[in-house]
Amino acid sequence: MINRNGLRTAFTAGLGNAFASLSGVGDSQYVSLAVLAVSTGTYGGALALGSQRLLGTALGSVLLLIGYEGLRGLPMPLALALTLGALRLLGGLLKLQVGYKVGGIVIVMGWLVHEGGLAAWIPLRFFWTCFGVLITLLALRLFWPARGLDSSLGQVATLLVQLQSCFRDLAARVDPTRSGPVAADPHRIGRYRALRNQLVAIRRQRPALLQELGSLPERHPATLLMANFEATASRLITLVGGLVREPPSLQDPQLVVQLHRAEAELLQAMAGQLGQWERQIRGRHGLPKPPDTGLQLPRSWQQLGQELNDPTANSASLERLERIASRLMLCRQAEQAISDGEANWAVILGRA
Repeated sequence: MINRNGLRTAFTAGLGNAFASLSGVGDSQYVSLAVLAVSTGTYGGALALGSQRLLGTALGSVLLLIGYEGLRGLPMPLALALTLGALRLLGGLLKLQVGYKVGGIVIVMGWLVHEGGLAAWIPLRFFWTCFGVLITLLALRLFWPARGLDSSLGQVATLLVQLQSCFRDLAARVDPTRSGPVAADPHRIGRYRALRNQLVAIRRQRPALLQELGSLPERHPATLLMANFEATASRLITLVGGLVREPPSLQDPQLVVQLHRAEAELLQAMAGQLGQWERQIRGRHGLPKPPDTGLQLPRSWQQLGQELNDPTANSASLERLERIASRLMLCRQAEQAISDGEANWAVILGRA
C-alpha cells in the first residue's frame, strides 16, 4: 500500500521540515505545503505545478500589497472581493490553472491573519515555497527518478499487453467448431472501453512530458515517438471495438470458414508483433528501438485475395458476407497500422 511516490514525498517533506527547523526562520510550514502540492509523480508534472505555484504566489503577493494599501477607504469585505476578482482576471490572462488558487490563499491569509506584518511574511512565504519546489524537483531526479517519458512508455507497454490479450481472445473466438452465431459479449465491450480509458490516460501525460523536454519539445524525438505510439494504439483499439460489435457468423460454407481462419491467424500474428513492441519498450536504454523484424503476415492472409474471388463465397447470405467484409477490412487496417507505426518508429529514431 506504500509506493515509491509516497515514500519519496514523505522523505522530501521531512527533509524540508528538518532543514527549516534547524534554520530557525519562521513560517517554515510552507515548505511541506509546497512539497505536498507539487509532488505529482513525475518530474515534468512537478515542474509545471511548481512554476504555477510560484507564479500564483508572486501574483497574489503583489495584488495583496496593492489592494491592502490602495483600497483602505473601502469596507474590508468589498476590498478583499475586488482584490480576489483582480487575481482571477489576471490569472485567466496568464493562463494559470492552479496558481490563482494559491494566490487567493496568499491574499486571504495576508489580509486577515498577517495584516500587521506583510513586509516580513510575504518574502518568507515566497522563500519557503521556492525551497519546497526546489527540493521536490531534486528528489524526483535523485530518489527513484520519475520522468514523464518513463511513465508514458510504461503505460504504453501496459496498453500493448492488454491489446495482445484482446487480439488473442478475438482470434480464439473465430472458432469453426461453433454451431451458431456469436452474440456480442458485454465483458469484451467493457474491455474495449478499458483500452480507450488507458489511451486517454496516456494522452493526459503529454503536458508533463513536454515540460521536461526543454526547448521545442514538440520536435523532440520522445514527443514524436509517443505521438506515433498513441496513433497506432488508437487504430488498433478501433479494430477491437469493431470486431467486438461485429461478432463472427460461423454457420457458413467451408470457404467462409477459411476466411475466418485467416482472420484468426492474422490476429495471432499481430499479437505476437505487439509482444515484440512491448519487450523493446521495457528493455530500452534511452529511446526504445523498433523490432528487428516486421510483422510477418500468415500465408492464409496473403492468399486471401484468391479465396475471395472464388464463386463459392456467394453461397453465403448477403448479411454474413457484409459482416465478414467489415471484419476483414478492420483487420487490414490494423495490419497497416502496425506497419505504419514501425516505419514511423524507425524514421523517428533515425533523427534522434
